[in-house]
Amino acid sequence: MTGESIQTPDRNDGLDLVEQLLDDHDRLRTRFSALGGMPLGDPQRRELAAEVAADLAKHLEAEDQLFYPLLRRRLPRGDTTVDDALEEHAAIRALIRELGPVRAAAAGGGTADFDRMLARLVEEATGHFGHEEANLLPALREDVSPHTMGVLGERARAVEAAAAPLPGPQPPTALPPDRLLPPERPFKEKLLGTDSA
Repeated sequence: MTGESIQTPDRNDGLDLVEQLLDDHDRLRTRFSALGGMPLGDPQRRELAAEVAADLAKHLEAEDQLFYPLLRRRLPRGDTTVDDALEEHAAIRALIRELGPVRAAAAGGGTADFDRMLARLVEEATGHFGHEEANLLPALREDVSPHTMGVLGERARAVEAAAAPLPGPQPPTALPPDRLLPPERPFKEKLLGTDSA
């Protein structure tokens, strides 16, 4: 509908695991940018947000099943590194789950909470991608044979194709801290010195 899903068949046959994950990151970043370019309150923006959240959840599943177990075995301090990354995954999944009800409420007209939750999701996901790309993916590429990486790339595509589009019920996970600046007050309120709360 509004963008190409990451699980599109034949889209990236032949990519190894690192190439597959990088391709997913690029595709998700492009779709995040598309969301940012859409007018606030646009119903298509809410639809695209749902699609992107589903694709992000599928990508996280492939990383959980293939990438992180391999890192745990291959990297020095792999347990600590992977545990930290899986905590980030849990926080991103919590945001995805939280975005669903907020998106539904936004359909009724209120978009401020939706826009803020979406911005938090994009911030957490892109930060996580950056960490993986700078620190984890290069280390794996150096340590794993090209043949194994190719086989894992095929498996990653299969996991994404079969994964549930949204994270199912899981134990409660605290949302990541909201590091965004507070919303700005409307000009009229600033001028009159009133507060809308």
